[in-house]
Amino acid sequence: MHPFARKSRRCLCGAVLLGLVLGPLAAFAQSSGDKELTSLSIEELARVKVFSASRHTQDSLVAPSAVTVITAKEIAQYGWRTLGDVLNSVRGFYTSDDRRNMYLGVRGFQRPGDYNERILLLVDGHRLNENIFGGALIGTNFPLDLDLIDRVEVVRGPSSSLYGNNALFGVINVITRKPSTPLTLEASGESSSFVGRSGRVTAGGERHGVAALFSGSMYRSNGESSIYFPEFNSPLTNNGYATNLDGDSYAHAFGEVTYGNLRVQGLWGSRKKVDPGAAYLANFDGPGTTRTDTRAYIDASYRRSLSANTELEVRGYYDNYQYFGSFALGGADPSQQYTGIVTSVADWVGTQATLGWQIGKHRITTGAEVEHSFRVDQKGYAIGGPVGGVHADDHRTPSLAAGFAEAELKLARTLTLNVGGRLDWFDAFGSSFSPRVAVIYSPNSRTALKYIFGRAFRAPNAFEAYYGDGVRTAVNPNLKPETMLAHDVVLEYHLKPWLEITGDGFYYSLDNLIEQQFDPSVNLLRYVNDERAVGKGLEFEIAAKRSSGAMARASYTLADVTDEQTHARLASSPLHTAKLHASLPIPRWGSAGGEFLFANVQQDHQGFRIPSSFLANLTYLSRQLWGGWTLSASCYNLFDRRWFAPTGPEHVQAEIPQPGRGYRFKLTYRVQSRERGEKK
Repeated sequence: MHPFARKSRRCLCGAVLLGLVLGPLAAFAQSSGDKELTSLSIEELARVKVFSASRHTQDSLVAPSAVTVITAKEIAQYGWRTLGDVLNSVRGFYTSDDRRNMYLGVRGFQRPGDYNERILLLVDGHRLNENIFGGALIGTNFPLDLDLIDRVEVVRGPSSSLYGNNALFGVINVITRKPSTPLTLEASGESSSFVGRSGRVTAGGERHGVAALFSGSMYRSNGESSIYFPEFNSPLTNNGYATNLDGDSYAHAFGEVTYGNLRVQGLWGSRKKVDPGAAYLANFDGPGTTRTDTRAYIDASYRRSLSANTELEVRGYYDNYQYFGSFALGGADPSQQYTGIVTSVADWVGTQATLGWQIGKHRITTGAEVEHSFRVDQKGYAIGGPVGGVHADDHRTPSLAAGFAEAELKLARTLTLNVGGRLDWFDAFGSSFSPRVAVIYSPNSRTALKYIFGRAFRAPNAFEAYYGDGVRTAVNPNLKPETMLAHDVVLEYHLKPWLEITGDGFYYSLDNLIEQQFDPSVNLLRYVNDERAVGKGLEFEIAAKRSSGAMARASYTLADVTDEQTHARLASSPLHTAKLHASLPIPRWGSAGGEFLFANVQQDHQGFRIPSSFLANLTYLSRQLWGGWTLSASCYNLFDRRWFAPTGPEHVQAEIPQPGRGYRFKLTYRVQSRERGEKK
């Protein structure tokens, strides 16, 4: 990095830190009557309704899972920039980034080279995992602007009993915000490290029973100007320095219109990332190695009450996913160089219906789903060089169908039994049954003891089963689904109205893990069902929220995940992770938020040791200023720690260096129309 750029970043982060220190001092010099009061205590927060655990609205304390809810206020207070940043704050979750994608680990499990396909990601209940890689996009390729999020519901544990494929370790449901009654216009812009810049325009409101929200945003970043990889330290490869090869950009569009019980929602996002790490044997420090992910959908849903105790929801949708990968290959000899291209496109439609009955104190939820893909196409070809031509060309039109039912039975005043299951059928892989049983003991309104057993599955995705180029990889249409059995014991206890303690103990086993291995019979790599992993551990969290607005949350996770045969700890699996989040209101100024994240040593897939990491991030968020302006200033990796992320088998290097100290300044303007003669 250029010395001037490093000095500038230190000055900017110093300014943020100075504001965080002096702001509270100046604020506390004001009258104590200026304290900002919050609307909910920690006990009331525990009674906040959640939807995702049972496909119907219920108190989180009696939900058949350990549920964490992250609000829009927290996203702003801690300066999170991606959905991965949000999830990295949740106990038991952690992320890594190879400068192409962001990867999510849960309770010590993160397979090198996967695409987050063992977590189900939803937006307002709409499945976001795509039909090529089955992946959940959580980095800058997440196609929704974080400013449009109302809350994120994180449901832990196997959830295939309600949601089917991919829901092994849990469900993440991103709930979008709804338009306010007065017409509202928002505009925001930000400047960040590495010449990062972004802008967003959002408009929404409600008139004559029609509510609408529309938003568009763009982001550009040059990335780090120079990144050193010792594995490529040779005069032929620029002595290990990747120069101006870390660029990142995206564009988003979102819209929603509701009228009565009808809602129509559309989303589109496209992101292009330059790869500085030369994955898949690409030429190092050479332009032309990029990947582009584009995700879009249109979803129409209708919800109505058939009677006082019966609710029906019907949903229909169209989805699209496109991937374009370009790889500069062939080495240093110009006569041998060529460009490898991999393209994938999928279009699918589907419909869902969910019916819920409230029968006295009991509730029954049933539903069905049908989906058909018009195309799931994958193609790989080379341009130029000695190996030009098409190497892979596969076309599929898969279909699936499913039915599920769940009963929530109130056996006694203090005892609830939740039992249900789902049967999924895939035309390519057959059927899979996923049950879940939960027993919830609530001796009083502040305590819940839960035992949850569940089975979940992940079907092989199209890339694993059908992509083979005949040069390095071969297909394997005989892959079987992965399966997971899990046991969870959860204690949620409110010591005080403002203080909550949560403890989790978990055990899970994963069978038929899909891994890429060398097959000597064809002398190529292919995906096979091979390993069995076993994970066990503990999680603890304490959360406090005072009426002054001060909040703190601390968590610790012990996760021991091993290969059943070798008893060796899996790659990309830290044994210990710990997190601390604290936010302090500054009267008349806003709030200051601090985030401290620790993950201990882990290893990559080659067996190399990845050092532990400790990161500190600070954010100042102003109150609304001058009639509609809001300022946010953040400093990331405050202590400029050098840290690394483990890689997958597509990389030569064992670890990828992560960014040092960085900053972000964000300015938002919000204006509302006048209603009934009142100025807003």
